[in-house]
Amino acid sequence: MNRYYCMRFYVTYRCNSRCRYCNVWQEECFRDVKELAPEEAEELIRQCHAAGVRYIDFTGGEPTLYPHLARLVRYARRLGIKTEVTTNAILNDHGRMREIAGCVDKWNLSLDTLNPDTYRKIRGVDCFDAVMETLQETVKVRRPKIMTVVSRENSQELDGLILFAQRSGAEIYLNPVFSYAGTKQAEDTAEFSRQILARIYRPYTVVMLHFLEFYRDGACRPPCSANVRTLTFAPDGALMLPCYHAVQEVAAWSGNLKKMLSGGTFQSYAAQTKRACCRNCNVVPYFGISFNYWLDSCFLIQSYSEKLNHLKRDFLNGITGWQQEEERLHLHLRELLSIVRSLHIEREPGEEWLYRADWTGAGYETKVYREALDEAVYSGERKAQDCWQLTLVPHYDFDRIYESVYRKLYWGIKTGAYGGEAVRLLNEAAEFQLRWWKWYVGKYMNVTVKCFPDKEAGWISAYLQRIAAWGGAQGDGEIVQTAEELSSMLTP
Repeated sequence: MNRYYCMRFYVTYRCNSRCRYCNVWQEECFRDVKELAPEEAEELIRQCHAAGVRYIDFTGGEPTLYPHLARLVRYARRLGIKTEVTTNAILNDHGRMREIAGCVDKWNLSLDTLNPDTYRKIRGVDCFDAVMETLQETVKVRRPKIMTVVSRENSQELDGLILFAQRSGAEIYLNPVFSYAGTKQAEDTAEFSRQILARIYRPYTVVMLHFLEFYRDGACRPPCSANVRTLTFAPDGALMLPCYHAVQEVAAWSGNLKKMLSGGTFQSYAAQTKRACCRNCNVVPYFGISFNYWLDSCFLIQSYSEKLNHLKRDFLNGITGWQQEEERLHLHLRELLSIVRSLHIEREPGEEWLYRADWTGAGYETKVYREALDEAVYSGERKAQDCWQLTLVPHYDFDRIYESVYRKLYWGIKTGAYGGEAVRLLNEAAEFQLRWWKWYVGKYMNVTVKCFPDKEAGWISAYLQRIAAWGGAQGDGEIVQTAEELSSMLTP
């Protein structure tokens, strides 16, 4: 598998905001740092791609102040690299902002309040109107994800911010304020996490449940990906070690990334993931990727969270009715979290597989599954590059109904071809997902809490029978086959 997957590229340290929690505009070391010419930056990106990088987070400072950002985004995408840009949206060069928004894969606007006075207090500049103008301009080419950090200053505004996002047709991502060292603000982080969790089933609202777990419990903490799967570069191309937030050394850009990565300086940091400067670190971007490479409670919570966000983005945000059962959904979620949390499996140092399996002569025994896996099944699982490519996980079969059933239901509802039962089936998709995860994990995996997968199987079976009946009435054999095949899994 590719070792290095993500590149965090600080294309500039310049910033037009003065956020009090940020050090980039306050410290001398970030001033007057040379920025790579576009040709040099493209060469760095090319060599990162050759090293396995398939995702670039263009960041800063304020990344849109780098004049060649759109060019770099387009170059990366031509190489097959997914791209992300998060902006404070202050820049008044709307032509440049529209250009970047139009070519990047993920376009994020940072906005924590709808109150100009609160904005000035949080950001240190009087630019609220400029942000609103940029939002109105760029939404013409790309609907953004609004990035909101929940803090004491804005926690009372959450419902208003969500409503604003809904009216703008934009998703809003809620994340609690936290301290990098995990000391200050601990109580605030817990309280704001609870407020965010309470809104997980609101339309247009993106909640990374696995990140909330990360803040809540040290058990849901995968290894840091810095220098293992994530490479971090300064504006001048220097490799920051171990990362931007705890930089101890920099390896100057030499023009030869392969040589830099094989050098002793880099290797010493890649081999040590528990340095004193990293103790209690809460910088999620350096941990998020690592959720994908070890099958335990952390990944299962992530897979549920990501699939729920996709379900809302692709289908549920566009219909009404599904969120009316919010209280019941939260009840199921609490049960799911209790089940999944009991599957915490420690990773051995240096472990490279997605989950450990030992051959017993009768099959492969694991700490993940109740039953041993036969040789053919485990051989197939070992080919997966990350946990998303595994088949013995709840999201694998959920994706089948997602693609072959929910897409057709949504298309028909939006075009007016379907109503009635089609609407009811899609409105129940969020509950089906919850019950499917509860059933699958409870039935097949080595959880230690008492759970009742057969109870879930009854509801799931009735739901799938309704899907099969509806598909049969439409003459859609694919829908019928998918529902029947998933139903067969429920048979004891």
